[in-house]
Amino acid sequence: MQLQAVTKVYRTELVATHALRSLHLHVRDGEFVGVTGPSCSGKTTFLNIAGLLEEFTCVTYTLDGQDERGLSDDAR
Repeated sequence: MQLQAVTKVYRTELVATHALRSLHLHVRDGEFVGVTGPSCSGKTTFLNIAGLLEEFTCVTYTLDGQDERGLSDDAR
């Protein structure tokens, strides 16, 4: 899995909350990764994006050699 410059912003009429700002991650085959951090630091948002459950913006997202950006709901 490779992610480059992943960004997620939740917006309301009054506020823009940055859950992730320019996250970069490269996990090689066979590696295990733990996600830790304080409350409201973006862990769940990251996992939802990694699992293709949530919309996001990024430069690159490849999983098993396939570009995952812009997939339809059915393809996800």
